[in-house]
Amino acid sequence: MCMVPNRQLRSQRKYESIELLRAAFGARFDAAPGTCLFDRLEWFDMLARHCFADTRLVIGHAVDGAGVGSVLLPLVESGNHLEALANWYSFSFAPLFFNVVPEQREELLTDIARQVRASHGHIRLYPLLDGDGSASRVARAFHNAGWMVSMRVVGHNHLLRLRGRNFAAYWAERPGILRNRVKRKGRGHAFTFHIHDCCDAALWQDYCAVYAASWKPDEPSPALLRALVEDASARGELRLGFAMKDGIPVATQLWTIEGYTALIHKLAHDKSQDADSPGTLLSHHMFAHAIDRDHVTTIDYGTGDNDYKREWMEEERPMWRIDCYDPRRVAQWPPAAKAMISGLVARIKGR
Repeated sequence: MCMVPNRQLRSQRKYESIELLRAAFGARFDAAPGTCLFDRLEWFDMLARHCFADTRLVIGHAVDGAGVGSVLLPLVESGNHLEALANWYSFSFAPLFFNVVPEQREELLTDIARQVRASHGHIRLYPLLDGDGSASRVARAFHNAGWMVSMRVVGHNHLLRLRGRNFAAYWAERPGILRNRVKRKGRGHAFTFHIHDCCDAALWQDYCAVYAASWKPDEPSPALLRALVEDASARGELRLGFAMKDGIPVATQLWTIEGYTALIHKLAHDKSQDADSPGTLLSHHMFAHAIDRDHVTTIDYGTGDNDYKREWMEEERPMWRIDCYDPRRVAQWPPAAKAMISGLVARIKGR
């Protein structure tokens, strides 16, 4: 792992892991309690170890003038360009700010954008959210540093805000087709349901068995998923649910609780049980548990424009992709022009 030189740092050195980074800069780089999973150093550490072990990481770093506030931008090399340290397991990506007032964030990001411009001509960042203006802030920072910037929507994130509702109130507002399906399939069903807040080897084996019997392709990085489960188990924030039939697991869902937000990471069911909808019935139990027992205020269904997510969720947030091109490099002109045109066409179609 390499720290990009920062003009505000008195000394520079290279770091090969998150552990060395934390050891060098202390507890100020530790996430505060309740911070979103995808804004925690531990998440980037898991990604780096299990998904990018053979890839060079570049973590842009800038500090404020007082040396108190810091920002990190975790990136990974992909061919001749840099990308966000993120993949299909990431619900979102954003810079990590530590003790930085909002007014200083864009300035510090601009410092990082200048740093990485010295070594790379193209940077791709995805998936970013912009509900609080964070994606736009990143785009402005790179523009201020001299990059050509393209920002366009690529997919959506599905979210539920409870706004004080209990499960009964939430359920009463679900589409009739979903409520009728649960009522019909739940009548006289042969399933039992269990939700675990920690995971041992036997439960993990049950999870893997259901996944293997499902319609889903092989897990791209089972080691990363296992690390996520172990991390959530240690914090008491795992919610691993099963629907059982005759003592055999036939559906499973992997959730974690992050502060007052429940994240739905994975779901699968034995495809031979399709007719009885064990996955839908398990979702009913998982949502009820998260809302009435964990008292979450938000449930995040991640990325992907699946129709079934719209039955459970009430909000779709655009996920932004930002491409930055260095205009000093002639080779970047054609892809920059193509990205700008694609972004313009997408905006016109979206009107």
